[in-house]
Amino acid sequence: MKAHALIAFLVLGSALSAAPITVHNTGVNNIDVVQSIASPTSFWLLESQPTGAGYTLGTTPFRHYNGAYYADNALSGWVSPAANGFAGLNGIYVYRMTFDLTGLNSATASISGTFGTDNSGSMSLNGNAPVATTGTGNFNAPTSFSFTSGFVAGINTIRIGVNNEGDPTAFRVEFNRATADLGGGQAVPEPGTAALLFGGLALAWAGRKRLKQR
Repeated sequence: MKAHALIAFLVLGSALSAAPITVHNTGVNNIDVVQSIASPTSFWLLESQPTGAGYTLGTTPFRHYNGAYYADNALSGWVSPAANGFAGLNGIYVYRMTFDLTGLNSATASISGTFGTDNSGSMSLNGNAPVATTGTGNFNAPTSFSFTSGFVAGINTIRIGVNNEGDPTAFRVEFNRATADLGGGQAVPEPGTAALLFGGLALAWAGRKRLKQR
């Protein structure tokens, strides 16, 4: 590949490359370090609860682990509405985590990972239909999820609903991929702009060659 073509390729490739989306696993603090059992955690906020459960909406869950769950690791951990894992009332507890796609092209976003719930549960994006669900006794192995559509510009929300069918209750989320192409306010060249850029670089390279030949 000639030098001017290589330069244009690198410039355009850099402008269109995928960038990470900032998302957060469960069980971590505000710098994404997994917390000890019974400690409060960050990022996932309680959005709704069974009538009479008595928790403050907008608060974060506590680290909790039961020997029947698949194992925690250094990236994520199980969390529960209560420090001891006993929510007190059966029913559905919904938590949410928001992330920002400002500066990214929402049409190219992709987020995937694994999750678990005690008992049954589901994961959804921006109020759309769940992309993955878990059964009543599926907490001994992770369930995969993948979001490839339904994203919007700016703030997006992932929700996880957990049906407590008898204490203890908990859930866990671990992301393994979260990317989107640059866009939405970033300087991504239009086709015409790209052609002008390429042509300008070519002319600059030709001029440089003429100077060398003198």
